[in-house]
Amino acid sequence: MKVTTYAAHTDVSGRLLVDKTAVMIDALRASATIITAIANRCDRIVPTSEVSEAAAIHKIAEGSLLLCGEIDAQKVGGFDLGNSPLEYTQEVVEEKILIYATTNGSVAVKALVQAEDVFIASFINAAAAAEKAYETGRDIVLVCAGTNGHFSTDDVMALGCVADRLLKLDETLETDDLCKVALRMYREAAQDINAALAGCAQFEYLKQLKLYDDLEYCAREDMFDVVPAYREGVIVQA
Repeated sequence: MKVTTYAAHTDVSGRLLVDKTAVMIDALRASATIITAIANRCDRIVPTSEVSEAAAIHKIAEGSLLLCGEIDAQKVGGFDLGNSPLEYTQEVVEEKILIYATTNGSVAVKALVQAEDVFIASFINAAAAAEKAYETGRDIVLVCAGTNGHFSTDDVMALGCVADRLLKLDETLETDDLCKVALRMYREAAQDINAALAGCAQFEYLKQLKLYDDLEYCAREDMFDVVPAYREGVIVQA
């Protein structure tokens, strides 16, 4: 079985995903938010590519809905929730349909639609996501959301965490160069993920916004055994 990795979702064309299992990784913060919402029993999440698309769906959709998302890490005016995983408590999201738009993560999920399975992972569910992907028996594609189509240290380090868990399941997995670099980054940082991420652009931007609790939360490892899956246009529990 082979593990192929990409530093940004814009690097992946649909033909590279056919008959593969894809795992989308957006460490700060979309993956953690999605995982937390699914763990807290939201009905489903509808990822959108634009804030305007989310607002339009919200107007015509039926059911118990929440409009969620951010632009440049900040909650959109008129939305119910932003992109802090700490907002997505069971009290708030249980049995709700979340219409969700973020700068990178929701776009990245939709870009992987041609894969046989699409799972969402980060530090907080790395072991569970690795096991779920491995159980499919197909070659695995680990895809970082990236930041505006570019390399993001936090995503690559989280990719390394997921890869670490995959190799614990099967040390014979074939990995590519980026995967090896990500593994090294993660293993060198594993004692203190937050400290290792200090200085990377997205981490420092969220620090400027004083989102310290989000940063600490997103860097925790294997908090959840929940694995969100993107199927038929919505994100649900795998």
